[in-house]
Amino acid sequence: MIRVQKVWGHGSIKKPFFLIIVATLLLSILVFTASASSVVSIEKVTPEVQQDSVFEIYINITPVTAVAGAQLDLNFDSDMLMVNNVEEGDFFDKNNVMSIFIPGTVDNQQGLVSGLFAVTLGQVEIESPGTFAHITLTAGNQSGESTIYLSNVILSDASGNAIPTSIENAHVTITGNSTTDITGEVSASSGGGGGDTGENTDNIELKEVNKLYIIGNTAVTYTFDENDNPVKAISYTSLKNAGFISSTIEVLKDVSTMVPQKPGGLIYRNMNIWIGKAGYATESNMEDMKISFAVPKNWVQVNGVKTTDIRLNRYHDENWQVLDTEMTGEDNDFYFFEATTPGFSPFAITANVASKNITENEQVNAASSYDDNSPDEQIEEIELKQVTDVASTSISDKASSAKLSQNSALVLFISISVVLFLQRRKFI
Repeated sequence: MIRVQKVWGHGSIKKPFFLIIVATLLLSILVFTASASSVVSIEKVTPEVQQDSVFEIYINITPVTAVAGAQLDLNFDSDMLMVNNVEEGDFFDKNNVMSIFIPGTVDNQQGLVSGLFAVTLGQVEIESPGTFAHITLTAGNQSGESTIYLSNVILSDASGNAIPTSIENAHVTITGNSTTDITGEVSASSGGGGGDTGENTDNIELKEVNKLYIIGNTAVTYTFDENDNPVKAISYTSLKNAGFISSTIEVLKDVSTMVPQKPGGLIYRNMNIWIGKAGYATESNMEDMKISFAVPKNWVQVNGVKTTDIRLNRYHDENWQVLDTEMTGEDNDFYFFEATTPGFSPFAITANVASKNITENEQVNAASSYDDNSPDEQIEEIELKQVTDVASTSISDKASSAKLSQNSALVLFISISVVLFLQRRKFI
């Protein structure tokens, strides 16, 4: 008879073997659990791309658990990359599978594609791997390594339950030379801009910069959102590939320190506008340049000018040039205008008041009145002045009428007196 205790008594051989088996089983469970996560990964078409070149990436899903929905964000370096397009892949677009795909919102300023989303209809689940999204990007004109990574990744089953997921990000190496040779620093005479513009920093009230990736033979529009920036958009037609180009607007407290004299007329705003680096904003690189801007209705009313008096002026070749300006619309608070410009440099928004013979002191007082008082106070002042004028006119008219009535009564009294006197002489 074999006793169990005797068998386990040979522990020097049997017990370690048993522990190894247990450890192996536990390790297998852990490995299986880790491998049970579905994988969302970024696949690069090429590990290296040249500056200013277009390339593609794919976001793939390899499910371990059947997937019915997916959502994620794509993050990238906005100084080195720009997303051109987001398209649906084949993961949710399989045969006989009805689904909804949303390509998300591309924000090249922030380096983010947010809210990519897809879901099957009818609680259908997908078990085979595939491409969730196909994304086209353009490399900038900087060399180096750029990381593209996923965030807010959620996979779900048909019941809406989250599925364990692991993420695989990617790195892209940008090499080579830019397709353009646009270099240099900002200068006022160059009509270009980026970096130090040469303006006195004490004179800058607000600075707003926007950046776009410029491709040849395309319409380009920079938009601006700051409330205190009168410029709302700059547009032109790009004639050449230029890579990332910045637009810079400096809203000034007074006329630009790079300009020796003020423009004519009543000044609403002074500013500097630059596109690209020195040498970029030329006729060989762009055409049909336009600047859209806004002027408050209160300012127009307070200063007693008309919308047809508003002009955009550009300082160039030691002179202020009045640009062709037209009104394009209005809302409750602003009149909107668009001006055509041959280049970019210091600018001023003015009202043509030469025919009104307004002195410089009156212009300063008008501007001060606009700056110091709130819009409601300005309107109240206008209405009070109108009421005062009407009242003064009314009082003057009544005074004249009363004076006329007194004169008429006096003439009538004299006439009656003369008649009575003559009648008395007749009877005497």
